Amino acid sequence: MRIEKDGIGELAIPDDVFYGIQSFRASKNFPISGTQVHSEMLKTFLLLKKAAAVANTSAGVLAYEKSQAISNAVDLLLSTDYQKHFIVDAYQAGAGTSQNMNANEVIANQANLLMGGKLGVYDFIHPNDHVNMSQSTNDAYPTAMRLATLSLSKGLVVELQKLSHAFADKASEFDLIIKAGRTHLQDATPIRLGQEFHAYKTTIDHLIEVFIHAQDYLRELGIGGSAVGTGINVPKGFRESIISELRMSFEDDDLTLADDMCSAMQSQLPMMIYSNALRASALELTRICNDLRLLSSGPANGLGEINLPETQPGSSIMPGKINPSILEMANQVCFKVLGNDQAMAYSLQAGQLELNVMMPVMAQLALESTHIFTNTLKTLRELCISGITANAEQCEKYAAQTGQIVTALNPVIGYAKAAELIKESLRTKKSVIELVRAQKLLTEEEIKDLLDPMKLTNHH
Repeated sequence: MRIEKDGIGELAIPDDVFYGIQSFRASKNFPISGTQVHSEMLKTFLLLKKAAAVANTSAGVLAYEKSQAISNAVDLLLSTDYQKHFIVDAYQAGAGTSQNMNANEVIANQANLLMGGKLGVYDFIHPNDHVNMSQSTNDAYPTAMRLATLSLSKGLVVELQKLSHAFADKASEFDLIIKAGRTHLQDATPIRLGQEFHAYKTTIDHLIEVFIHAQDYLRELGIGGSAVGTGINVPKGFRESIISELRMSFEDDDLTLADDMCSAMQSQLPMMIYSNALRASALELTRICNDLRLLSSGPANGLGEINLPETQPGSSIMPGKINPSILEMANQVCFKVLGNDQAMAYSLQAGQLELNVMMPVMAQLALESTHIFTNTLKTLRELCISGITANAEQCEKYAAQTGQIVTALNPVIGYAKAAELIKESLRTKKSVIELVRAQKLLTEEEIKDLLDPMKLTNHH
């Protein structure tokens, strides 16, 4: 064991660990979930501290030798199993001070070790004085939170784009398959199966645009605001230097400094906007998955218009039963994302005066939702959407049975007469076309022209 001291007192901690006394205290104070802070957040904190060290040297307040030691320490940590050094629970003290200090202590110990020092002896690199120089948890944590969320979101957008392509492929494949449209879960005018799938693709494209818009808000960073946004203890030139370093570290030239540093601490609106993008996506994906479950229902006693890939047996007692397992999984994940968004909303409004201290849970919510949603999109595409086939015979059967093709006759025979035909069709079990012929309402040429299924679904 080694003895370390902080503002509260002394503690004995294991002599071979890279974290320090404040991390150790936090690990004992918050035995809450057993869940580690998301790995993307940990990685982002390391990169942020390296950028800060370089910026401090550029601003003339940190010796190059110390900056280099911090940078080398971060590089070494990133090349190893650095996550094992982060021991603070995801549910921790407000604002993320514990997490910030965990990063400061780990980097300081690694840097001192590289310079020939000992763990727990901070003579050369000190967690607060050097690693945390020109920063406060209050500007470092929201910056790391936004950067981590932005980084992880890029993979989500890629998966949405791939899902859009998958729906586009199916739209093309199913373009000539006529089926009954349904509104209010009742028979409606015909539609092509390809049109249904193309509509799903368009929805996904809209969601991509929503995420890209949300990402722009995440790119606005309040680093250099220090404790309350006034820039106390932040040297001239630090902000410009660190934003330049962060652009290189995160390969994103669009990162910007917040125009109002105080606002960047008071309000975490960018996280809420991003969470709203997740919420909208979860709601839309739930709707699409529910549609696909309906379209594949049966197969003998449901709609049975599409066939889903078989991924696993569906029952432990009923032989041969196959369930829409991937779609059911996707629904469950969407519900979790919606719950996280609600928690994000409560966290957003809990900010008081100069700081929103609920940032640790906000970061965890955004990153967890992004992580599971991205994996869900990939699994949904690979194990479900790409393997869907059409039951063309069933689709055409329903299309032939629907009486709502009579809607196309409204301009010719009027709404009232068209309604009479529908009622008679349902009563006599004869198709609308049969009744039109029997009553000599149209010539064969007119029937072919007005009630051609392909023409009915292509009025452009």
